Amino acid sequence: MSFGERVEAGLVALGVSLVVAAVSAMGWLIRRVLTNEQQIKMLQREIEGRDALRAEDRAALGDLRTDVREMRGEVRDLFRRDR
Repeated sequence: MSFGERVEAGLVALGVSLVVAAVSAMGWLIRRVLTNEQQIKMLQREIEGRDALRAEDRAALGDLRTDVREMRGEVRDLFRRDR
C-alpha cells in the first residue's frame, strides 16, 4: 500500500466518522427536544392539578369561614339567653 492510498483510506475513515458523529448528534438533539417537550407537558398537567386543588381548598375554606361565623352567632345567642 502506497502512502497516497493510506492517506486516502484515512481521509475516508475520517469522513465516515464525521458523518456518523453528525447523525448521532442530530439523533441525540431530537431525542432531547422531544423529552423536554414531554417534561413540559407533564409539568403543565401537574400545575393544572395543583390549581384545581387550590380552588377546591379555597371553596372549602370559604365554607369553613361561613360555618364559623354561624357558630359564633349561635354561641352569642346562647350566652344572651343565659343572662
